[in-house]
Amino acid sequence: MSEYNDGLQAAGARLLRRRVLPGTPDGNTPLWPPAQFGLDAVPLYAQAGADLQREVLDRCAQGLLRESWLIERGGMEFCARMVLASEDAPQRALYSLIGADEAAHYAWLQPWLPQLPASDPFNDFLDHCVRTAAPQPLAYLLQVVLEGFGVVHYAGLAAACCDTVLAATLRRMAEDEALHHAAGLAVFDCRRLSKADNNFLFDASYTFLQMMRSGPQRVVAALDVALGGVESGALTNLFDTLETQRPSADKLARLRRLMSQPGMENLVEALAQRQAFVPATPQEAAQIYRSLR
Repeated sequence: MSEYNDGLQAAGARLLRRRVLPGTPDGNTPLWPPAQFGLDAVPLYAQAGADLQREVLDRCAQGLLRESWLIERGGMEFCARMVLASEDAPQRALYSLIGADEAAHYAWLQPWLPQLPASDPFNDFLDHCVRTAAPQPLAYLLQVVLEGFGVVHYAGLAAACCDTVLAATLRRMAEDEALHHAAGLAVFDCRRLSKADNNFLFDASYTFLQMMRSGPQRVVAALDVALGGVESGALTNLFDTLETQRPSADKLARLRRLMSQPGMENLVEALAQRQAFVPATPQEAAQIYRSLR
């Protein structure tokens, strides 16, 4: 099996050379500054020693990279599904090309991950969607919404990144995400959604937005682990100090704009009635964290 895997990796590496791997990390400096995670305003972080501060920063950075790497892996699976479900050769070619981009992104991020991550609840959710949903709702949720969100997300990460090679990688990924989003807009046709598709989209979108409204859970987890435990009673204050509602509100507003495609007004209105676009309060975010601790 090892020889087989080595052969697959070698074959993949030869193909990736045609896409010019951006490079490898130097490992000497944090990938992002404390302000990227709101840590510059957190007394617990400011009072920690330099080694602990670096550990917190590294944990936060690894959380971002793990999430991105798993999403790109999910993107490959999504494209494989869409190639098989394509109705004609042009659509099949489109998803083959997008899948090649996703495979490149997956490989480009891998050098920044000391250990390849297991899946997490968000990526388990995406995997379930890819395996169970029909092509049209998948194009809407994963390309129009998620990849549209990824354009700004990766561009913002690139702008703040302290590692020039990783910053260049993220900028290239943002450019690719914009093309994938545009492709999703070309494929998606709300008139082709069945009642079952619309029901799926409401349930899946609501679940997705609940994750997005829960605040900086990974940042709190990084502080919690690196500092040997944050007292349960202090968690609400920590989420409050991190201004959990402001960044969540920005993300939710961006997602609402992406979801508000022509013909999807009823979905957005139904989600709004369920308060899905309202960020969690610090108290609610702390409660979510305690439930997962």
